[in-house]
Amino acid sequence: MTAGRPLLRLQALIASLLPLGLALTNLFQPAPALAADYNRDIVYQIFTDRFFSGRSDNDDPSQSSGLFDGSHKNWRAYWGGDLAGIKAKLDYIKGLGVTAIWISPVIDNINKADNDVTGKMVAPYHGYHARDFMRVEEHFGDPANTFADFDALIEAAHRAGLKVFVDMPFNHTSPYNHGEYGALFSSGQYRSDVENDKNKYFNHLPAVTDFNNRFQLQYHTIFYLGDLNQENSYIDTYLKIAAQKLRDHGADGTRLDAAKHTNWAWQETLSSLLYEKGDHLILGEWWMSGLDDPLYRDAVKFANRGGVSLFDFPLAMAIREAFKGKAGGDLQAVARVVSREDIDFNDSRSLLTFIDNHDLARFQSINPDPKDLHLALALLFTSRGIPIVYYGTEQYLHDDTAGGEDPYDRPWMNSFDAGSPGYTLIKSLSALRSGCPPLVLGRQETLHAAADDYVFARRAGSDCAVVALNKSRDKTLRLEGLQTGLADGVYPGKFALGGGQSELVVRDGLGRLEVAPQSLIVWAGDNCAKGKDGAAVPVIGAVRPPKVAGGTSVTVYGRGFGETQGKLTVGDETLSVSSWHDDKIVFNAPRKSLGAVRVDIATAGGVDSVPVKLFVSEGRLINVRFTCEDAPLQEGEQIFLTGNASSLGMGRTTWMDAAGPMIYSDDERKYILCVPMPAGKTVDVKMVILDRAGSVVKQESAAHKYQVPAEGSWQNNLNWQK
Repeated sequence: MTAGRPLLRLQALIASLLPLGLALTNLFQPAPALAADYNRDIVYQIFTDRFFSGRSDNDDPSQSSGLFDGSHKNWRAYWGGDLAGIKAKLDYIKGLGVTAIWISPVIDNINKADNDVTGKMVAPYHGYHARDFMRVEEHFGDPANTFADFDALIEAAHRAGLKVFVDMPFNHTSPYNHGEYGALFSSGQYRSDVENDKNKYFNHLPAVTDFNNRFQLQYHTIFYLGDLNQENSYIDTYLKIAAQKLRDHGADGTRLDAAKHTNWAWQETLSSLLYEKGDHLILGEWWMSGLDDPLYRDAVKFANRGGVSLFDFPLAMAIREAFKGKAGGDLQAVARVVSREDIDFNDSRSLLTFIDNHDLARFQSINPDPKDLHLALALLFTSRGIPIVYYGTEQYLHDDTAGGEDPYDRPWMNSFDAGSPGYTLIKSLSALRSGCPPLVLGRQETLHAAADDYVFARRAGSDCAVVALNKSRDKTLRLEGLQTGLADGVYPGKFALGGGQSELVVRDGLGRLEVAPQSLIVWAGDNCAKGKDGAAVPVIGAVRPPKVAGGTSVTVYGRGFGETQGKLTVGDETLSVSSWHDDKIVFNAPRKSLGAVRVDIATAGGVDSVPVKLFVSEGRLINVRFTCEDAPLQEGEQIFLTGNASSLGMGRTTWMDAAGPMIYSDDERKYILCVPMPAGKTVDVKMVILDRAGSVVKQESAAHKYQVPAEGSWQNNLNWQK
C-alpha cells in the first residue's frame, strides 16, 4: 500500500490547484439548486451548438478561430448555438411542460481542429473534447471563457422553475494523436498532455477491442482520446473540484458521460461527494444493447450502489425495435424490459427513459411515420421512469443522411413553432403525467402484451391508471378479463391519442376495453386499493438522495403519509424524523444499518407502504485499488471482496452484495479491483471466489485488516490466506 502522509499530500495537492483560481471552499458550499423529487421531472435534452444562437461575438473567437461554419454545411464544425441562445428560448421550452433541461458539456474544449482522414476540419462542437474543466467553452459562453452566460442561464431557468443538468466527460480529454494531443489545463494553465505525461495523469493503454472486458472498458482508450487516470491523486481532486464548481454555479444534476468507460469505483466516490452537499441528480450513461447485454448486471450494481440514475438503454432499444419499419417489432420485449428492471434496480422509476438522443439516429430516421412517433412519445410519458425529449422532436426535426447517424442526428433547430402537432402533443403528455399521480409514483404491471399491443397498469396506493397501446395499422384491439385492480364501473378515457375516446368497463373485477389501430388510451381511477378500514395506502415515490452517508438528511417523497406522524423504519432501525407531512418525510440516515437497506413507512393508522431501498455508507469514500496475484482460481470462477464496510457488502458474499468481480489487468498481469472505501476507517477485507452460478467455491480463512487513508487515491496488495 502507498500511504505516506495523507494530510500533507492533500494540502500539497490543493496548494497546486489554488493558484489556478480554485477556492477550497467550493468543495464545501451548498449549491443554489432546485432541490425536489427528481422522479417527477420531464427533461428536454439540448445539443447546445445546434439549438439557437444568442450572441454572435462567440461564433469565431480568436483563441480557436476557423472552427465555425455559419453556412451549416460542415456537420462537424461549430454552427453557433450557445448558452445565451438556450436562455433566449426558455419560454418555448417551458411551454412544453417540461421541468428540466439537460445541456451538452459547457467546459472549455480544444482550440485546434481535429481533422478527419480526408483532411476536413473537425471541431469539438459537441463539447466532449475537454482541455480545461475549470472554464466555459468560448463558443458557448463568452470569448473570455467566464461563467457569465452559464450563470445567466441558470438564474433564468431557475426563475422559470426549470432545473439544469450538465454533461461532464470525466473519462477523457481530446484526441492524443494530433490537435492538442489530449492536453489538460486548469484555469488556463497547462498541466500535461498524453505525450508529455511525467505525472501519470493519463492511462497509456491501446484502444478497447473487447467492449465486454471490464478492464479494457475502464483503462483502455476510446476514439483515440486521452484517457484520464482517476486513480491519480491530482486527477481525482481536479475532476471532483470541476464537478463541484458547476454545482456551485447552480447545476441541479451532473451527467456522467461514458460512465461505462470511466473508473467505476471512482464515480461512486464522486457521487458520494456530490450527495454530501445535498440532493443532486446524477445521470449515468452506461450503454447497453438490452437485457442480454453481458454487463447488464454490472450496470445494475453500479447504479444501485452509486445512487446513479442510469439512462434506460434496454427500454429505449426495445421501443425503437418495436416501432422500427412498417411492420415494426414486438411490444412484448418492451414489457419484458420493464418487468425485469423493476426487479433489479433499487428504484426503476428513477431510470432516465428516452426514444432517441445525440448518439442514436433520430426516431423518425428509423420510422418516418409521425403517428408512430406520437405513440412512442405517449408510451414514454406513461411508462415508469424520468422521460427525456430530444430537442426538435416536437418539430419533427431529423436528417436521414447516412441513416441519420452521428453527426446527422444533431441538425440545426429550424423551427420554434409552439403550435405544431408535436409540440402540442408533448405539452398535453406533460400535463397528463404531472396531473396523474400513478403515472409518476406508480409501479408498472403488465396486464397484456403481444406483438402489436401492450396494456399495463400504473399503481400508486389507492390510485391506478391503465394504459393501452395498439400500434397495429389495421386491427382493433379488443380485450376482456383484465385484472386491472380497479373497482367495478365505467371509466372514460382520461387521455386518448389516435382513435378517439373509449371506455374501460370493469365488471366483477374484470376489465373490458377496445382500442382502435395506432392509438393509445389512458384510464384512471382513485379506487384501486385501500388499506385498513378503507384508509389510503401510503406511497413512496422517491427517496432522495438515493445514496447517503450515515447521519445525512434524507427526504422521502410520496403521498398518503398523513399529517400525523407514523412509523419510519430504515434497515433494522426505527428512526425519529425531522418532519412528517402527507407528501414528504425528512429524517437523518442511520449510522448502524449500512449498505442497501429497506425504507418502510407506516401511517399513524397502521397502514404500510411498499418498501423501497436506500444505500447508506459510512461517510466520505475514497478510491482504493486492491491487487492480488495468487488467488487459486479455476476456469469460470471470479474473485470478490467482502468485509465489514458498505462497499464490501457488510460481509455478504452474493454477486450483487460483495465488491467485484476483480478484473485481470493485461498491463500489470494481476487481478485488480478499485473499491470506494470509507475514508479513515479500519476495515476487514476478505477474498471470496464464486463460480458461474454465483455460489461460493472457497474463501480466505481470515480477513485482512486495513486502515483506509483519510484522503487521496490508494493501493493495497492482498495475498490469499489459506
